[in-house]
This record gives sequence, C-alpha cells and structure tokens, in this order.
Amino acid sequence: MQKFYTLIRTLRPSRSVTAAVMGAALIAGASVSGAEAKTLKLGHSLTTGHPYDLGAQKFAELLEAKSGGKLKVKIFPNSQLGGERDMVEGLKIGTVDVVIGAATLGGKISGDKKVNLVAMPFLFEDYDAVDKVLEGDVGKEMVANWPKAGIRHIGFFIAGFHNLANSKKPIRTPSDFKGMKMRSIQSDAMTLQINTLGPNAVPMAFPEVYTGIQQGVVDGFANSLTTFYLKKYYEVAPYISVSRHGVGILTLLMSEKTYQGLSEAERKLVDEAGIEAARYQRGLYREGDKKYLAELKKVAKVNTDVDRAAFAKHTAQYTQKFVDMAGGGAEIEAFAKRFLAAGSK
Repeated sequence: MQKFYTLIRTLRPSRSVTAAVMGAALIAGASVSGAEAKTLKLGHSLTTGHPYDLGAQKFAELLEAKSGGKLKVKIFPNSQLGGERDMVEGLKIGTVDVVIGAATLGGKISGDKKVNLVAMPFLFEDYDAVDKVLEGDVGKEMVANWPKAGIRHIGFFIAGFHNLANSKKPIRTPSDFKGMKMRSIQSDAMTLQINTLGPNAVPMAFPEVYTGIQQGVVDGFANSLTTFYLKKYYEVAPYISVSRHGVGILTLLMSEKTYQGLSEAERKLVDEAGIEAARYQRGLYREGDKKYLAELKKVAKVNTDVDRAAFAKHTAQYTQKFVDMAGGGAEIEAFAKRFLAAGSK
C-alpha cells in the first residue's frame, strides 16, 4: 500500500508546476480576450434615423454581439465618405469596408450586368414578392460574380417602393411628365427606368438632389415616402404622386479585401449578420409606407390617383431594352423570364 501512495505522489504535479501551467493558461486566455477589436468603416448616404441608418445600426449590433465584441462597425451617415458611387468604388481600393448602395451601382462597378433587371418598372407586386426574389435563386445569381471585382454582397437592403416627387404639378399619367427633368441614380439602368416613365432623366449623386431641385437643375426625383418625409424633400418638391412604380434595390456591400482579411469564423458571422440586418431593414419600409403617407398628407400635396395601368402599358415597351442592358442573349432572356415570374407572385 505504501508503494501505491509513493507512486501517486510521484505522478502528481508539484504546486509550482501546477501554478506555472495555470498561469500560462491565464496569459493565453488574456491574449485572446484582449485581442484588439477590428473596426469596420460603414458608409451610407442618408441621415441618422433613416432605414438606411437603422439597417446599418442593426448590422453593427448583430456583428458585435455575434463576435463577442471582436468585430465592431463605425457608421458614417449623410455621405460623409462621399456619394454612393464614390463609396462603392472605395470598396475596391480599401478606403471603406462596408457600403449601403444601389444594386445597379454594384453591378456597374463589378461588370456583372444581370442586376440591371431590378430597374424594370412594375417588376414587383408587393413586399412579399421582393423578399422572395431577393432571397431566392434569382437574387443569389445576380451577385454571385461580384467578389471577382473586389466587392462582396452580404445582404439585400431596399429603398422601399418608389414614388414621384416634383416641384411643378401632380403626376397622374405619362403625358404629365412632358418637358420635365427628373433625377436618376448614376447608373444606366436607373436612368433608363426614369426615361421609360416619361420625363428626361438627369443622372445625379444623391447629396445633390435637394439643391438640384431648388435651383431648377431637375424638377424632381423618385424615392420612397419614408425618404421624402425624413429628408424633408417636400420642402422643394411638394407634389408627391404615389406611383409605386419600382423598388429601390440596395446591397450591403463589403470590400472583398476586408472580407478575405477576416478569419473563416469571422466571415461566417459577417454573412449571418448581413442577412439578418437586411431582413430587419426591409421590414422598416413596410411600416414606413403607411406611417409616412399619413405624415406627408399633412405637409405636401399628395395624390394617390396615379394611373398605374397607363404607366405599366407605357413602360412595357422598354422591357427588351432592360434585357439587353443586362447582357442580352438566350441565357439572360431565360434569366429575365424567371425574374419577371418571381416578382409578379
């Protein structure tokens, strides 16, 4: 029995060894928990409190929570990092890590034209159709090749169903646009969308729109009821016509350089946070359409009697132009048919 206890004492680590091992473990643990957090710069063009910004905040909250504080996001609203096109181009050179921007801009800069189909007027029946398309095979296919160009889509945000605001008069039919100039997003597809509605499209960076209307460079622009109200565009464009002619499709984009600089586990967290934040952000517009229509009626000249059938008939003749702009050919024709079918349900 004595030999047994002697053997046990021999095998048992000494107090000094145990303390050394525990100390090493604590130091290692401290180096992990104390590792410097990575802070990502996120830019967007709208004001704080706008759905763009609330979606950005949700992404930041989710990513920080999921990473235990290792991944943080600093948000730069109000075009502090430049216009949307400037920021999206900045992703490629690493001056910004994450951007909320128009999907068609991402397509233009990536060189993948399929996404131009989102600019077709009267493509989506309702918000359920928007969710179905964006989270389905069609949505995934539109952005699959973007990382090759240095930008990575991590979530589909939206700018809500677009309506018309101008400084001149109510818009009820395409003929009411005669002689008018309307701002368009700086992409060929969105310029075509505005032209199909009737006015002359003037590509213009978003930060320039308010003064552009004020100075008569353009007569108005298209956007959501939420944006019209929160950014007070009714001050310079008081005639608001509820056309719901299209949905502003946005992407939450990350620099591919930034993305590849993360660990595999961190990239997974980014992917998860992007999808969850996008679902939250899209939901804000469902609520905003009702809330801000009521608010705008108090401060602007709102008309809801837009002849959507007349507009749909007028714009249908341009469908092939959108298909051609998306690349044309049998493959794109087939993709466009799937897109149109998915959006109408």
